Amino acid sequence: MMANRLVSEAFGRADNYDAHAGVQQQVAAMLAQAIGKVGVCAAPRVLEIGCGTGLLGAALMPMLPDARWVMSDLSSTMLARARARFAAANANIAFRVMDGQAPDVAGPFDLIVSSLAFQWFDDLGGATARLGGLLAPGGLLAFSTMIAGSFAQWREAHDGAPCGLADYPHADDLSAMGFAVREVELTVEGGGRAFLRHLRGIGADVPRAGHSPLSAGQLRQVIARFDSQGGRATYRVALCLRRNAASQ
Repeated sequence: MMANRLVSEAFGRADNYDAHAGVQQQVAAMLAQAIGKVGVCAAPRVLEIGCGTGLLGAALMPMLPDARWVMSDLSSTMLARARARFAAANANIAFRVMDGQAPDVAGPFDLIVSSLAFQWFDDLGGATARLGGLLAPGGLLAFSTMIAGSFAQWREAHDGAPCGLADYPHADDLSAMGFAVREVELTVEGGGRAFLRHLRGIGADVPRAGHSPLSAGQLRQVIARFDSQGGRATYRVALCLRRNAASQ
């Protein structure tokens, strides 16, 4: 799909991803802690969707020393960075270029995880259903995703001009899918130009489908309004966990 190609290319260009990904690292740590609290089986089979450079893996692996992993990402460039991070230290990882919305890997898995990747899915409900079908009895699907209200300050600064940010699901929609949901907020500061550099640095500057870019003058006006309102952009994130039914 065209959207998948654009997302893959944008993340592939994020050469210094980790330097810009402070929020992403914090969210990965929070998700790992949430998984640790509910627990998984000993020596779990783990599938990670959208592994990026490996921030979630780095947070989870000390908690799961006997796990066997399949790390996947839509971007072969990102996957190569994860391989470089882990391959020498952990031989129990297979790396796979894969679209997490249409997994082409055989289960079952005891744990399927993803941090800040599912917001790029076209059909979140269908994707989580397909991934849930890869879980072993009693297995856990755990992910973090952006939710409605994210970057409200930047959206408001457009003052009627078209905003290229995507729409994100509501927390209630995730709860209705059967997930236990915890909402968290994190902030990026430094003004409008710093916010745009942040999005570009993590490969998240892909506009919504059909978006017409602002003119240079319009963008300057948006940045000025954003800065006058404090220059802070808030991530609203949901940590979502759902346990598969145990076998009878």
